[in-house]
Amino acid sequence: MVYFIKALRISIYNLKKTISSIRVLTVLLIVAGFILQNLEAVLNFSNLVGVRITPYAFPHLTNDYICQLVIMAGVIFIFSNAPYEDDGYFYMLSRSGKLSWALGQIFYSISISLIYILFLLLVSVLPLVGNMDIGCEWGKIWGTLAKTDAGIQVGLLFNVSEYMVSHYSALFALMISVILEWCCASWLGLLIYLLNKLTSKAIGTCAGALCVLFDVCISNDWMAWANRFSPITLAQINTYSGINLKYHITLKYGILFFIIGILVLSILCVLVNYKENTEIRLQKLEVKWRKKQ
Repeated sequence: MVYFIKALRISIYNLKKTISSIRVLTVLLIVAGFILQNLEAVLNFSNLVGVRITPYAFPHLTNDYICQLVIMAGVIFIFSNAPYEDDGYFYMLSRSGKLSWALGQIFYSISISLIYILFLLLVSVLPLVGNMDIGCEWGKIWGTLAKTDAGIQVGLLFNVSEYMVSHYSALFALMISVILEWCCASWLGLLIYLLNKLTSKAIGTCAGALCVLFDVCISNDWMAWANRFSPITLAQINTYSGINLKYHITLKYGILFFIIGILVLSILCVLVNYKENTEIRLQKLEVKWRKKQ
């Protein structure tokens, strides 16, 4: 229990640093601005036809591969400074121990991912508040945009999924989209931490960026079987339909992919903290400090 308490304190320390970081705040503003720009056409269409909008933009935004690219690029930037070893690293490591430190980074990766996704969910809802229709169904606006070419006529920048509107209830789609995005962001965060820590270079950040680009490649006519190995693609509900079912790419598969992946990456993130003796790290730090003098 003591290990977990120390780990929670470390994760809270990292969260405070992240939330107050100009770099992260800039990323949030850019991604939020992108979402607001995409929702502008939906609001214009709602005003044009005089029909209110239900607050279910988030599932459609995350199922558009361009929007997903921007959202996950934000995740890469947030985790790009892994393994989060600042000036107080050795002091905190000596107080907490390697296990608590590693667990703290895992808790941090998962919690900051949740905060990021909930922030984007809030951003997708707030612009609609003045013209919102509270209900459990998709509503006429999303139904019309999904099943007609009205979106093209009003200059809609993202794809409103006809498959999702036809096969999922609005609340279920919203819930699953949030869970999948959270799992995907956590998966990427742990991968970046693991590889950056293991190599002492930005290899993890590059690997995360490649995962994002992999989804773009698949969206541009790569073989459907490749969807099984793309976390960004598996975070989109539309993936679990059509020819992908031939390769057993189901919602159950996607959830298991993330659960098993997060567990394996978490174990590796703990083990990687034991790869190097703290005294050796201190010696390297001293050498770097002398070179700066």
